[in-house]
Amino acid sequence: MRLDIKGDYTKRVPYGYLELAGKMWFPEDEQVSYSNAGDNEQLQEDFFSNLSLRKSTADKGWSSVPLKEGVRSLFSHIDECIDLEFENAFATDYNEKGDYLRILTKHLEVLTVDRRAMYIMAIEIATVIDGQISEDNKARWLTIEEFKRKHEAILSLTFEEANERSLAEIQTMDVVDDPLWEEEANRRKEYILAHGGDISDL
Repeated sequence: MRLDIKGDYTKRVPYGYLELAGKMWFPEDEQVSYSNAGDNEQLQEDFFSNLSLRKSTADKGWSSVPLKEGVRSLFSHIDECIDLEFENAFATDYNEKGDYLRILTKHLEVLTVDRRAMYIMAIEIATVIDGQISEDNKARWLTIEEFKRKHEAILSLTFEEANERSLAEIQTMDVVDDPLWEEEANRRKEYILAHGGDISDL
């Protein structure tokens, strides 16, 4: 799943990744933890952050929730990652940025609790940079208020409501990785090779 954002990139996120994660899922609490790549400086200076809620720390039900037959927990939606970065960063081995920010999830279909988090991240970042949000590969741009109205049903849920819905969803959900990640991996290999780099460890 992907969202694109455009705006004034000279502006800076005024808080760190833990506060952002708290806005997305659950207010900072010593009982809840997150996985992340990227530190506060990378979020504030480069608009880079990769965040994932460790769901079992928010609700012990995630430790024993039954998954669809054949789905392994390691690759399931339990460990969904939400990635914020410039659109060309990954493909160019972080040497180039591109003209837009994007938010990506690992999977094509996303649990309600993480979809809500993704929407909140988009709103937070777009608000910081006085930006707009696109859901259709930049064909149409929505203002922040238009985006909020469109997704009011999800955004109006509390964390607890979204979490309960997700515990039910995951029991029948197939695991399908977003094909964009494979495309990006191929672009990255081509870029590195074109610039004389080594791809043996990719």
